[in-house]
Amino acid sequence: MKICSDVDGVILDYLQGFIDFTRREKISFSHDPVIWGVIRNFPNNEEVRDHFLRGDDLRKLNYFDDSLQILNKLATHHELHIVTALDPKHSQKRIDNLKELNYDSLQCVGDYNKEKIIVDDIQPDVMLEDRPELIEAFFNAGIRVLYPDWHLYTKGMDRFAIPFSNWLEIPELL
Repeated sequence: MKICSDVDGVILDYLQGFIDFTRREKISFSHDPVIWGVIRNFPNNEEVRDHFLRGDDLRKLNYFDDSLQILNKLATHHELHIVTALDPKHSQKRIDNLKELNYDSLQCVGDYNKEKIIVDDIQPDVMLEDRPELIEAFFNAGIRVLYPDWHLYTKGMDRFAIPFSNWLEIPELL
């Protein structure tokens, strides 16, 4: 089986890493980051995001509970491809962060290329994704999609994909 997975919000806890960054840097925000995310809704969005990406925080994001162990187990029996919307210029930081993960390929492709590369090039049997518009796009492309249901922004995606609440569920769902 060919499995493809997104990274941020699926394997790694990007949201908590960014919240920790904003607290450490004393960058305030007036919204609930769990509901609205933390990259958006700043008066200076791009400046804050670029400040986050310039530092070492991207190298130090934490794995969601059991994601590393489950993916490494799956990688012993299946092809595992990792594709993230992260800009390619940050590839080394992502490689460093995922150094313990066994995968067949890792691609940092930027926002606009992700869907095309997954659908046209990788053509996975299963996709692990958390972005609602991509969940729907992969479903429409005939790809079976699993998504983490712990994000409020994935509410309602069960129309297009299979939710999981814990990484330990993944082998059974496959």
